[in-house]
Parts: sequence; structure tokens; C-alpha cells
Amino acid sequence: MKPLLALLVLAALLAGVFPAGAETAPPPAAPPSILDLGGMLHLVNNGNRVSKSYVPDDLVRPRVAVRKESLEANILMREAAARALERMFEAARYEAGHTLFAASGYRSFGVQQILFNEKVAETGSREKAMRRVAPAGASEHQLGLAMDVQSPSQLNLNPAFGNTPEGEWVAQNAHRFGFIIRYKAEWSGVTGIVSEPWHIRYVGTAHATAMRLLDIPLEIYTAHCRELPAYVVEGASHPLLAALVSSLIQGEKPESLGMLEAAGPDTREEALRTATEPYLSEGETYEAVLRYAYPTPRPT
Repeated sequence: MKPLLALLVLAALLAGVFPAGAETAPPPAAPPSILDLGGMLHLVNNGNRVSKSYVPDDLVRPRVAVRKESLEANILMREAAARALERMFEAARYEAGHTLFAASGYRSFGVQQILFNEKVAETGSREKAMRRVAPAGASEHQLGLAMDVQSPSQLNLNPAFGNTPEGEWVAQNAHRFGFIIRYKAEWSGVTGIVSEPWHIRYVGTAHATAMRLLDIPLEIYTAHCRELPAYVVEGASHPLLAALVSSLIQGEKPESLGMLEAAGPDTREEALRTATEPYLSEGETYEAVLRYAYPTPRPT
């Protein structure tokens, strides 16, 4: 074969393997953080709103009691939150003899807009309404992770629920099932919402327990979680999470955080264990707190 012909044949072969304009495929995108939209720790408030098109793709109806059948269509939740709500309602009944009712779960952007407009008309002020009902896009209910709960003695969504035996049980035990009391009176300056002891929000057992230990609202907790490595936020148990966030709130960077930041993919599990052990109570084991924090299979 003549040299010129050989070059033309080689060029044609290469063109088939590497067609004109072909680009190297980009590396796969990193999975979204649990702090981002779709994650269990995503923060929604007046300053962090959800678009009108957002609808969770795993909404289910939890198998729990409602005070009347017409409310059954209003209590959808994301599946993990729904299963946790079932466990909490069952525990309330068998541990303390309490009956809880689910009142309102997932709400679309449009439904929230209607509710907010009604509250504006009732109070005569948008500002006053915002202290009681979130505007559309600013409601946790659109995430499918929140539920309003009631008791037989308090069938209205009223702050008095917090003083009922059922409300007190929820406040003391919700974290065991992954829920937080989202809006406490003492946090209103941060959350922008007055006391709502009936409104619980699912964040997972590890984070709910850490927030209970710290007694801080979701706004403060998630702000400092963003300073932690993603694998720590997604896989650490409550003693370590509470200790790290507490240090960051005080403006300190604990030595354990540096170790966690330096850990590679193959050493992260051991790094979590080593970092957690100083914060375990007497008699506690790392395995025991991990089983408590992740009662379902642990994220990998």
C-alpha cells in the first residue's frame, strides 16, 4: 500500500473510533447531599423556598389514625417519614396508652397558597399571617416530611396541644422515631414561626436526637452541618453529631473534625468510630448507638 493511501485509511479508521466533535464523557455527578432538596435535612423557610413544581416522588399514606375519614387524603408523607410516623403512633399507644391523630401531611404549592391567603384575610396583615402560616414555597409540608398531629382532647391545631399528655409525650419521644418539634416558642426569632407543638418534621433518628441534645432549631443545626464532611452528616450517630455541631457553634474546630476531614473512602468507617468513642456515655458501645441512630439499614 502506498504511503499516502495508508495514511488515508488510518485517518478513516481513527475517524470511526473518535468521531468529529466527540467529547470525553463527564464523570458521574456526586449524589445529592441530604441537606439539599430531596434530602431529609433540607431546610425550608421564608428564606429557603421550594419551587411550585416540586412534588416528592415517594409519597405514601401512613397507616395511622385520623379523627375523621375525610382527612385521609391529607396525610401523605414520603415513605421513610410515613413508616417512622407509624412506629411513633404505635409506641404512643402501647407505651403510654395515648391515641394520636394525623391531621395534615403533604401539601402542594397551590394548596399552601390558598391556606396562606385565607390567613391573611383572617388576620388582616401579611406579616401577621406569616407568623402562623408559611407562604407557598416556604412550607415544610411541601417536602412531604412534616405532619400536624392531634389528640382526642385537642382536635384543633392549637398551642394547647403541647400541654396535653399526648403533646408532652410527643415532645419527649419524637426524636426516637426521627422527628423534631420544628417550631418552639423560644426559637421564633430564628424560625419566624410562633409555637407549633403539633408540627413535627422528619429528619432521621440520628439528627433528631442530636438536635434534641443541643436544643437548637433546624436553621442553626443545618448551617453547621454544612461545615462537616458529607459522609459524617449522612452516617454519623447522634453523640458525634451533637459534639461536632456544639463545638462549631462555639467557634471551635475539634481535633476529631480534622481527622474526619482527612479520612479517605477506605478509612471513613474507622474514623467515625474513633471520633465517636470519646463522646459515648459509660457502658455505651459504638455499635449500640449506631443501631439506635439507624434502626433501618444504615446508608452506604
